[in-house]
Amino acid sequence: MKKLWLMIICTLAFAIYIFPAAAADKNCDETKPVIQQSIIVNGEKLDDYPIIINNCVLVPMRSVSDKLGFTVTWDKDTQKATVQSDTMKCTMTIGEDLYSATSTIALGMTAPTEFGSAPLLINNRLYIPAEVFRLIQGNDPSAVKITDTQILLKNVSK
Repeated sequence: MKKLWLMIICTLAFAIYIFPAAAADKNCDETKPVIQQSIIVNGEKLDDYPIIINNCVLVPMRSVSDKLGFTVTWDKDTQKATVQSDTMKCTMTIGEDLYSATSTIALGMTAPTEFGSAPLLINNRLYIPAEVFRLIQGNDPSAVKITDTQILLKNVSK
């Protein structure tokens, strides 16, 4: 009987020691603050918010393109969208993480690039990687800047 009581006490002591540590570890991940990034285009904050998938920041293509002064076309049959600036254009397909820009004024194109996420169609809105807007502006580093709190995009040709 003494051995049974000793075994029960040891089991309880072990459980009291282990379970709080496991619970504390779980709570640490759940209590991290979530920061919602703002999308700022040419100095103006949009009412839209980004989506982050696999560390790839996706922004709504139409609203960002309109604020940048770029043209957007959509082909429903092929599920392809095109964003065009004054000098470059990029055509992308839903479900394909492959982007390249071609010049609209000379011969040439960028190398095909993967950004970590294919374009996503969510509630009739197309979300594309923010980095596409750098690509169609000649990979100008000042075209897109992503921080913990903001996604800054600008038309570098203006």
